Order: sequence, then C-alpha cells, then structure tokens
Amino acid sequence: MRHEGRLVGFMALIPAGYAVSSTLTPAMIASTWCVEEAHRNASLPMLMKLRRLAECTLMADTTPTPEVQMMLQKIGWTPTKDITRHFVPLGLFALPFRGKWPGLASGKKLTRDPSEVRSIAANFQRPDRIEKWITPEYLRWFAASPMRRHEFIGVLDASCCLSSYLFLTPKKIRGIPGWMEVDHFTTCDDFSEIYALIGEIVRKPSLLGSERLLSLASFPGDDSWDGAPILHRRAEQVAHHFSIPEAIKTLPKQSVLAEGDWGI
Repeated sequence: MRHEGRLVGFMALIPAGYAVSSTLTPAMIASTWCVEEAHRNASLPMLMKLRRLAECTLMADTTPTPEVQMMLQKIGWTPTKDITRHFVPLGLFALPFRGKWPGLASGKKLTRDPSEVRSIAANFQRPDRIEKWITPEYLRWFAASPMRRHEFIGVLDASCCLSSYLFLTPKKIRGIPGWMEVDHFTTCDDFSEIYALIGEIVRKPSLLGSERLLSLASFPGDDSWDGAPILHRRAEQVAHHFSIPEAIKTLPKQSVLAEGDWGI
C-alpha cells in the first residue's frame, strides 16, 4: 500500500503445498501484515483481497496478533488453538521409562542432517485428510530458518529414504532445559517407528545435547502420542488459524506447531 509515492503498508504471503486427499494442492501462508498507524483505516482493501483469495485457496496464519485473530475469525477463518503437551523425561530421569520405548527396526538408521534425505517414503501420512506436503527440500528449508533453532532427527533406510522425523527446538520447561517438538511425521501404518525415534533420544539424549525433558505436542484429533509412555500432560493454547475452501471443508485437518510461518 502506497501513499503519495511512499510505502506505508504491506502483507506477506508465502507459497506452500498441502496434501488434500493425497493430492498436492497449492496453498498460501499469511505472514507479516504491517501498516503505519496513520493509514490503518485505508488497509481494509488488503483484508478484503485476503478474504477473496481464501475462498478458493487453502491458507494458514499461525502467528496473528490478537487484533488480527479477531479479524480472521470475523471473515470465516477457523481457529485451531488448543494443544496438548506431553512430557517425556530424558537420560537418567528416564530410567523407569527406557524399556517402554521400542527400538529401531533392522536396516534403519538415524540421521541428524536433512541433506542426507534423498527421498521420502510418502509425501503425506494419511490420504483421508488435509496435511502438510513433505519434501526433502522443505526439510532443508525449515532446518535452515534463521529465526529459531530447529534440530532435525529422522529415520532412513539403506537408500536414504526417509520414513519418519521430528523437528525440535530448545525450550526451558518450568526452568528445566528441554526440547520442544514442533513437527512430527511418519509414513508408517502405526506410530512404532516414531516411538522408536523418541526412544533413541530418551536413552541417548547426547544425540541432541544434555537436556532433561522432551515436550511433544498434539492438536485435537491427533492421536500420535496417546500410546506413548508419557510422564505428564497439560493443555495449552496457540494462535493457529486456517481458511479452508468450501469444497474441501468436510475433510479433517491435521495440524502441527511448525505450520504456516511459525518458527521461520
């Protein structure tokens, strides 16, 4: 938005891709919306353009201010704000839990470097819902974010094909050094492999550092951690908002923390 030849406001949109019923579907991530205070009233056309785009394009905004959250909800965006955190002790603190986590299958190995991933067993987890479309390029892009430290740990086969991964970021949990999981993904039919991945961290926290706790996150409808040996659970809130076109609104939406521009 310009006024008398001077830039006074802008809205950022980032191209993205989602799996919708197994099909790669173009999407947009709404990011920074910045308008000079004196021109706030003139920025309404920006919001209207966003609304028209959202009628036909899947969109996510995961870092809206409280003011923008209210605007998005007024124009029909869906808030997905409730999450459950699941806490897992690491190292010596995990002695009573170590045997409850499975081990990696024969022929599988760990990687800490997304550049080692040559292919992915599948670009999505389930065909009956909306979820992020995962590619090796996406993994490298997210790992390289300059805004927040993202530690990658994944499971590869002998051909360097990825089947499961976690993205973690350092975060103190009530003063205790820990890791916060921001993205989890598995192409397996059950959660045994991703549990085995967590088990490796539980038994050998030096894979990532000396932290003592791991926090896993799930949105409503995500049962990834229901069968995991968890120390404690608690409810929290985030600011994720989505606009899903009417044609696909009946499909369930799989959400993770690292969605939209969260963390990038």
